[in-house]
Amino acid sequence: MQDQGKRLIIAVALALGVLLLWQKLFPTKEEPKPAGAGSGSGALVVGSSANKPTSLVGYDGDAPTAQAQIITLKFPDFAAEFTNIDGALSSWHLSDARYVGDMTKGQLVADQPDLALGFTKSSTFKLPKHAVWTGTQLDDHRVQYKLSTDALDITKTFEVVPDSYLVRLTVGITAKQAGKQRLALSTYQFQDPKNVGGGSSRIAPRVWNSSTMRDGAVVQSELKDVQEHPRFEPNVTWSGFEHPFLLVVFSPKPVQTGSVVEKHSYADDAGHMRTDLIYQEIELKPGAGEFTREIVGYLGPKNYDDLNHADSAAGYSTGFNATIDLGWFGFLGKRLLWLLLKFQGVVGNWGVAIILLTVVVKLATLYWMTKSMRSMKAMAVLGPQIKELNVKYKEDKQRLQVETMALYKANGANPLSGCAPMFLQMPIWISLYKMLGSVGELYRQPFIPGWIDDLTSADHLYILPVVLVVTMFAQARLTPQNPDPAQRTQQKIMQYGMPLLFGGMAFVFPAGLTLYIFTNTCLSALHSIYMNKFDKKSLELTAKIQAAQAAAASAKTGAVVAKAKNANVASPDDDKDDGAATRQPKKKKGRR
Repeated sequence: MQDQGKRLIIAVALALGVLLLWQKLFPTKEEPKPAGAGSGSGALVVGSSANKPTSLVGYDGDAPTAQAQIITLKFPDFAAEFTNIDGALSSWHLSDARYVGDMTKGQLVADQPDLALGFTKSSTFKLPKHAVWTGTQLDDHRVQYKLSTDALDITKTFEVVPDSYLVRLTVGITAKQAGKQRLALSTYQFQDPKNVGGGSSRIAPRVWNSSTMRDGAVVQSELKDVQEHPRFEPNVTWSGFEHPFLLVVFSPKPVQTGSVVEKHSYADDAGHMRTDLIYQEIELKPGAGEFTREIVGYLGPKNYDDLNHADSAAGYSTGFNATIDLGWFGFLGKRLLWLLLKFQGVVGNWGVAIILLTVVVKLATLYWMTKSMRSMKAMAVLGPQIKELNVKYKEDKQRLQVETMALYKANGANPLSGCAPMFLQMPIWISLYKMLGSVGELYRQPFIPGWIDDLTSADHLYILPVVLVVTMFAQARLTPQNPDPAQRTQQKIMQYGMPLLFGGMAFVFPAGLTLYIFTNTCLSALHSIYMNKFDKKSLELTAKIQAAQAAAASAKTGAVVAKAKNANVASPDDDKDDGAATRQPKKKKGRR
């Protein structure tokens, strides 16, 4: 029995360890530090800052200075701006006011235009740096830019898909002269090296990382890593920059030939990051027709539904939805998120939605929780009998375990039932924790403005963690005590250690998760009160055990009294017989 209890405690500790050490045991995979690039693109040799490699994109001098002409497309969730300088995307600003508190202020395009087009240094023809294109707004969703040189005619057509935060770029190139070209599309991001902290062991800092998906895996590199070692990845599905809750990434559309796209990323000491997406080399010939390539970008929050719908909007598999990691219990996390979205749509507050989710989960697990509480109640009532068994078989531990388990089984009690609530809740806590660390719908969503302004961050006033500790202690006092001395010690460790453990974690956990645990604890306390005072089956089982104990005690008392009478009270007939047997006959006096 004691060994089972020890194994149970170890199992619970391991389950908690998964929650505490999740990020350390399963960190985001980092890109390898390359010794060189492949595909004949030139080596990326790592050296001193002065000798670090620069972009493989080459230019044919600088274009004459020109006034930027901006074309703006406005939509309910964001506004996109395009510039004739580089014929590129110059701004993508999220309109939701909650992003004002983020370092980006809702602006997802950095200080240089995204999707600027160029060719590598090894190409036959190159464009001037910051070339001036001719722009035209085709309709409410499309913008087109054209550039003509002595060797090439190039067209860039941007199409915005506002419902999915997507932008599609179609590049068309017609050759006037023969030559070999390697097309490159560049994207930029800025991350201040002074502001890369702000996270914890359980909350990721709100910063931008270089990110790429290749071979079905997402690999990330922090700013300092890219500064030290420029990154190279072959055959990418998408590449760009990733924030815990925001995303700026681009996926080249696969084609039958020349579809392999490389990623090259660089960063300077000031925090300016650059990623070049470079296509395979092709040979362009006059009269061969237009050479086309298509790339789709996602610029927006990591909204689960939007990322899942990105493929249908793009027309091919982009892999964008791989940026949301719901962990081992992803199947459960998806359903919890679905419920949260439904509740939020009704009540309009994500904190209230989490409370409603807690209620639903509590109802879903109520059957098993009730059985657990009834079993614990029965074990508590069996205290006197457990004590007798411990005294009777104190020298025979194996027999003690057998007799104890037989007693539990006969009275419908299960010694492992006390930790059933914990094991039922652990997958939900882990799923909610992962959700609050990666899903854009919840980012910077308030519960009570001025107190909890962001459910994905910890409570900065520490009110909720303190209240949680007090509530968990109070709830622990309502739990029936295990009669087994060894089990009682372990139960006390759980009852008093868990509030301290979870209370300590609540100081750095996302407030949304702490709110869930607090609500669940309150509901558990109410459930305990009901079970102790009003649950008929629990009361009947308790009464039955107590009646059996009373009957056994009465029978035992009667047996003891009867035995005492038999031992100390002698029968009158027995006394006469004994006297007759021991008396000697008297001798008669004779006459002399």
